[in-house]
Amino acid sequence: MLIIFSGMILGSGLIGSEASLYAADGAAHPEGAPLQWKTDLALWSFIVFIVFVIVLKSVAWGPLIKALDERELRVVTAIEEAESKQKESEELVKEHTRKIESAQDEIQAMMVEARSDADRIRQDILEQARNEAESIKAHAIDEIDRARELALKDLFDQMNGRVVDATEHVLGRALNESDRERLIEEALSQISSSSN
Repeated sequence: MLIIFSGMILGSGLIGSEASLYAADGAAHPEGAPLQWKTDLALWSFIVFIVFVIVLKSVAWGPLIKALDERELRVVTAIEEAESKQKESEELVKEHTRKIESAQDEIQAMMVEARSDADRIRQDILEQARNEAESIKAHAIDEIDRARELALKDLFDQMNGRVVDATEHVLGRALNESDRERLIEEALSQISSSSN
């Protein structure tokens, strides 16, 4: 920057010295655009431009290019990371999709197995209920048969007692054991023949 300012001061000094030349000669300023070639002014302008380019290159362009290169590297790195993350996320999405499909297949298999288990359990319960009903029915029939046999036995015992009592009353004497058995057998045979 110091060089730029010194170049500007030097250039203005040259222009000022030229103006004083015109004033010293008593000549008037030339009118219009300055179209004449001035070697000293061109030389100093060229020197100032070269110094300006050198200063810019060392002070501004170097750090600017370095900063741009670093920024470009960061952008490229960020793009590569983003692409890598995108590929990674796509792989994760594919993996999760496969897991979801696998879980759905597993759920379907579990549902089929649960239905088959439910059908099997239902059949087992129905079979067990049938068996229990048959068992209860058989037990009830056995109880009814026992109750009927007991009732018939009781009836026969009462009938035996009455037949013996009636016979003893009619005969007017007590019957012995063989007479009683004969009378009971006759009465039973008559009852069984009449029930058939």
